[in-house]
Amino acid sequence: AGAEGQAPGGGSSSDDIEDMANSYFQKIYTSEQSIAEVIEMLKRFKTSSNQREQEIFACMIHNLFDEYRFFHKYPEKELRITGILFGTLIQHQLVSSITLGIALRYVLEALRKPPGGGANGKMFRFGMFALEQFKARLYEWPQYCSHIVQIDHLKELHADLVYEIERAMKAAQQKGAGSGDGSMPLDQAGNPAGIPGGAAGAPGMGMSEQAGMGGVPGMGGMGGMAG
Repeated sequence: AGAEGQAPGGGSSSDDIEDMANSYFQKIYTSEQSIAEVIEMLKRFKTSSNQREQEIFACMIHNLFDEYRFFHKYPEKELRITGILFGTLIQHQLVSSITLGIALRYVLEALRKPPGGGANGKMFRFGMFALEQFKARLYEWPQYCSHIVQIDHLKELHADLVYEIERAMKAAQQKGAGSGDGSMPLDQAGNPAGIPGGAAGAPGMGMSEQAGMGGVPGMGGMGGMAG
């Protein structure tokens, strides 16, 4: 890389991109920026003609997805913020295609964890925080909905939510949105298909795998300390 964090050809170095991505996460977790403000920024970055902004967008999505394996260690405040951010990315169509499939799979996996205390309870709460943000899009994926409403503890503890999702499924059938879930095919297990097993990152995002961050992005490993 050239001087002052510049790579040959004038692009930003990967370390510079990583630092900027983490600084934006830190602003979210310290309430310097609202989630709504960050979402609007990400919309701009995603469609920007500036390569550096596109790379920051890709890095932020990648790092958030890569952190999924550490969400069970997050303190409650950061868990809530992360769940809302994750679901809002889906709601505002900031992830699509295979990346959307991964996001929806992560939420479904989290919702299947038993609620209560401990790591499983944290993952379930993450799933609930995320799902609340993109309920308005559920009619687009009736097959996905059918797997959510089969989760026993959701039916027992969140009957109103299950009823709302069932209504979304009926609305999809009436609109003919029906049979294939279009952009999000499911495999026989009810998970979004085409996702490499155990892949925590977002394929096709152009980012190299970051070595174990182990905590909230930009928070210096807070998740690891809380575990």
